[in-house]
Amino acid sequence: MRDIATMADIQLMVDTFYDKIRQDELLGPVFAERIAPDAWTPHLETMYKFWGAQLLGIMEYHGRPFPKHRTLPVDGQHFDQWLLLFNQTLDELFEGPRASTARVKARSIAQVFLGKILFERGIYKA
Repeated sequence: MRDIATMADIQLMVDTFYDKIRQDELLGPVFAERIAPDAWTPHLETMYKFWGAQLLGIMEYHGRPFPKHRTLPVDGQHFDQWLLLFNQTLDELFEGPRASTARVKARSIAQVFLGKILFERGIYKA
């Protein structure tokens, strides 16, 4: 196996991961509720740019990801499953420093988003 090195690798990672998400019985319905069938292409293109910036330094992503996630009906188990599927995808496709960085960044994103969501619900106090 090889490391993540190109935008084609990013696209493969993102496409494979979101195929798993869409088929997952816990996460699939959450995503289906928010992303219409004809809106997946723009979502995936945004994710290519996001992960391209995170892993390859290609600064095409301009956005604020949390606001779109703040009202999702999710909790810790959803983020655990998200991470499980993300790491499975990496295990299947890549190994190396960038793949390791992707794992760390995904875990950090999950922790921050879950903390903010719980805080906004009044469940978690700083």
